[in-house]
Amino acid sequence: MTETLPPDIAPRGAGRRLRRVAVASAFAAVLGASLVNGTVPAGAAEIPLSQGRPAVASSSERGDLSAAAAVDGKMGTRWSSKFSDPQWLQVDLGRSAAISRIVLNWERAYATQFKIQSSADGGAWKTLYSTSSGKGGTQSINVSATGRYVRLYTTKRSSQYGVSIWEFQVFGTGSGTPTAKPSPSATPTKPSPTSSPSKTSEPPATIGKKGVGVWKMANVSDALAKSGAHWYYTWSSRHDGITTPKGVQFVPMVWGAASVNDQTLAEANAAGPYLLGFNEPDMSAQSNMTVDKALSLWPKLQSAGQILGSPAVAYGGDTPGGWLDRFMTGAAQRGYRVDFITLHWYGGDFRTDAATQQLKSYIQAVYERYHKPIWLTEYALIDFSHGTRYPTEAQTAAFVTASTKMLNSLSYVHRYAWFGLPASDSGPSSGLFHGNGVATPAGKAFHDAP
Repeated sequence: MTETLPPDIAPRGAGRRLRRVAVASAFAAVLGASLVNGTVPAGAAEIPLSQGRPAVASSSERGDLSAAAAVDGKMGTRWSSKFSDPQWLQVDLGRSAAISRIVLNWERAYATQFKIQSSADGGAWKTLYSTSSGKGGTQSINVSATGRYVRLYTTKRSSQYGVSIWEFQVFGTGSGTPTAKPSPSATPTKPSPTSSPSKTSEPPATIGKKGVGVWKMANVSDALAKSGAHWYYTWSSRHDGITTPKGVQFVPMVWGAASVNDQTLAEANAAGPYLLGFNEPDMSAQSNMTVDKALSLWPKLQSAGQILGSPAVAYGGDTPGGWLDRFMTGAAQRGYRVDFITLHWYGGDFRTDAATQQLKSYIQAVYERYHKPIWLTEYALIDFSHGTRYPTEAQTAAFVTASTKMLNSLSYVHRYAWFGLPASDSGPSSGLFHGNGVATPAGKAFHDAP
């Protein structure tokens, strides 16, 4: 049967859930500590060992409130969790260190009950400090400990909202040599090598990185040609009604379980060599697949794509035990081939520098987890935390310029695609071209990017 374009790939509205952006994988190895309540440290010039280090959280309220914001050294940025208990935030100090104190700079949404914990392997945690009468504000805890990782574990919120930290600061002095990252007890940091000879990485790209997601619009082929994109995709194995410009590559996708049929797989194979895997299987409004279901169908995708990308999760690509992590673990155990990691990202922080850094941190964390090339196949500035909110045209254009420069600088990012080519003619959107063929400010910035 003829595959039709899934209805939910059109411009996203309030139906898309907010994106949680967690940054980097971390494990703990604190060997021993004694803690007592103290006062706020006076040494303002002292730089925390935790500043700028990889951090990960149980959840984030939205993309710009990620774990990384709690260790960036800026009191104007923060981590904020989802509205539930329990929650946690942990940081990797990078090497064994003599830890002298921990400072928690709470936002108004603080925890009344929380623990500070350590772990040798990221799985078995030891409680070093516990309170059931947290008052928020700035809390300083004196510490005498040696270790690499520290975790804040909250069990009761002070309000209906989540828990939020401006800065999670670990003070002390570095010592020893960098510690080898242990394998976590629950899920592997990255998939083990496959037992059978198979393609483990994508070969160098022969065309440019810059791409765009395309769906039907007036003058779509003309807009695509004007955009300057080097490649594009349609969330389908076909591009009906769209003429591929000279020197531009179409990349097919097998969208979901219903798309795994002989005709779609044959079309994908003919359009190759690249093939994008399932679209947001972790979202009920998208392909909505369990890990086991995706793994059961994966051999058919392997047969259709010479160079095969992972399923593209909506968020949490760097989360231990998350949808992508469980899929990659299962694929490695079965000897299945995944040549590159496919990601989506949407930012709710419309400040250019902050959004660009948040995107970069997420991509870096995913790469450090799997050590495979990255394809960022959907990204834009859209805030889905309360309905759908867009930045100004100037903010979008500035982010396009800064983000494409950043993405082009990362050697392990092989492709990226802006969401998307069509722009709304009646309201705000992230699109690049209107139906009359006129480029938006973002479209002009995208065209000018390498």
